[in-house]
Amino acid sequence: MPKRNCKFTPELQAKFPFFKNGRDESEAECTICKPGTFVSVEREGAMDLQDHVESDKHKKAVRGESSSTKVTDFFVKPGIKSEDAVSAAESMLAFHTVMHHSTFTAMDCASDLWKTIFPDSKLAQKSSGARTKAVVNSVLAPQSVESALQAFKEYNIPFCGVSTDGRGSGAVKIFPVIVQYFDWKNGGLQSKLIEVKNISNEIADTIAQYVTDTLKKNGLFEKCIAFTDGNCNTMWGGLQHDEEQSNVLANWKRLLQKTTLIGVGSPTHILDNCLRHGAYRLDVGVELIIFKIYEYINIYAVRTESLKEFCEFVDIECRKLPFDIKAPCLSLFSGITRLLQVFPALKSFFLSLSDPPPMLKKFFEDDFSEIYLWHLHSLMNVFQIHIKEIERENNSVVEVLKCLDSVSYMLRERKVCNFMSLKVKTLLEQNREQGLAAQCDSFCAQVECLYTTCIEYLEVWMRPLEEFSIFKWIDLTETPKWTDVESAVKYLIEKGVLIDDSKCFDQFVNLKKFLESLCEDADFKNLMAHQKWAKYFQRSKKNSFHSELLKIAQFLFAIPINNANVEHVFSLMESLWTEESLWTEESLSVSVETFKGILQVQYNYRQTSCEECHRE
Repeated sequence: MPKRNCKFTPELQAKFPFFKNGRDESEAECTICKPGTFVSVEREGAMDLQDHVESDKHKKAVRGESSSTKVTDFFVKPGIKSEDAVSAAESMLAFHTVMHHSTFTAMDCASDLWKTIFPDSKLAQKSSGARTKAVVNSVLAPQSVESALQAFKEYNIPFCGVSTDGRGSGAVKIFPVIVQYFDWKNGGLQSKLIEVKNISNEIADTIAQYVTDTLKKNGLFEKCIAFTDGNCNTMWGGLQHDEEQSNVLANWKRLLQKTTLIGVGSPTHILDNCLRHGAYRLDVGVELIIFKIYEYINIYAVRTESLKEFCEFVDIECRKLPFDIKAPCLSLFSGITRLLQVFPALKSFFLSLSDPPPMLKKFFEDDFSEIYLWHLHSLMNVFQIHIKEIERENNSVVEVLKCLDSVSYMLRERKVCNFMSLKVKTLLEQNREQGLAAQCDSFCAQVECLYTTCIEYLEVWMRPLEEFSIFKWIDLTETPKWTDVESAVKYLIEKGVLIDDSKCFDQFVNLKKFLESLCEDADFKNLMAHQKWAKYFQRSKKNSFHSELLKIAQFLFAIPINNANVEHVFSLMESLWTEESLWTEESLSVSVETFKGILQVQYNYRQTSCEECHRE
């Protein structure tokens, strides 16, 4: 029999803090739903209130309240009301959940658990995890974008660049849009994720229109000066950026009506493809070999255990071969490293099989297989170091150009010296002693051809970046000359940027004094280029002392020189795609919207800790 004549007691109010006393003792009024929403507790007490909480009407009101709440209400300040403290706590818990890749379900459970663990805490008793998703989607994510757009208005930032690319799972193809700009009052170069959308139609017209609509919606359309993506033809129309073809860059120039729009290819892809083209000159397809070994061993427990026995026999630690078929060529660096570590055991394992894969049998029977691996490992190490340098967050054009120049210089020096590591030379000498001189000469010829191919490829693909060479002085590693600055001024005037060269010269003199005063400051020298300029503008007393130099910095640092920021978003996406149920056709629109909120919080607040966010 159900309970009758129940009353709305203080115990019920403690359990359901968003209810207050109703018109009489048997009613409670919901403070979240519309005013005058009364719930009778006369028949079943707490169950009546729980039924209301689980109703569609109440859930809709919860979402509406979250979306209408000011973001300032979610931050705790001294002397605030307890209701505001609860809102702030719930907001910070939502922030913590997203930043540490927890699930909303775990947050709901934790919220109930805290009420049990901390019964004396009024804040814990009143806080709820039920609004976590709403807080993320309706408050934190929009605020992360709004703060960036506010900086454009408040500090009169004239330029920005945009990056995008597509990645998906099945029918879902996600395109994030990231804007880059220079905000010297907040540390220098900034990049913010302003949009995430599913685009199933990946043709150039659709992508160009999507980016255009996104920039217009956020008031950045007229400020955009540069665009970057991977080097695929859909985006660029090939090496020459052919504007007669249907590609994103050409279509976007027409939409923006800016013939001076700068298109920048990904230097990471340039180095990756450079190494690929060079490796094609070798007689051994190392990438395919590693994949075949991975396919044959790692996915079969019996074969893995058998390999362990061979490793133990030769006293080598058995290591799993890493391989990602979707990853670029340079992901093979770790694969080759691991392959060399267990090479003797692998060779014995495959040659002991009665019916090994023909390709792998031929590879391990070849006396030069290990030599190819050691030489390619040596060369890949050069590329690996520089790609890591290029993919540093907030790199600028000048820093990336230095990396590319360094790779080109090293390749030329290797070719001149016909460089091969001591390990390779030792193995070659052993093979010559065994009467394989002809094969050794053939290998040396392949090495020379490899270097030549890499150098030629790099020369061709670095050519579009040569226009930025006039900005090399902007890294401030040395005190620049006026002639260098003057060349940059001419370039910007041609791009439609109004710069007063007379004022710029006077400001240049002030810059020289500033740099001379810090010539012995090691900390300043170790800063990235955009950080040095931010420090200079912060030290400058008036805008009139740096206005023209600021335009140069704002223009250059708005150019996204690589796609590393978009790849960072894709990495975050990969961790979210583990919940396959989120990607059903029925919930696709909801899922993308949820992913958008999570990604914007994770990316735009990546430099903010949970504690810092709560203090603000």
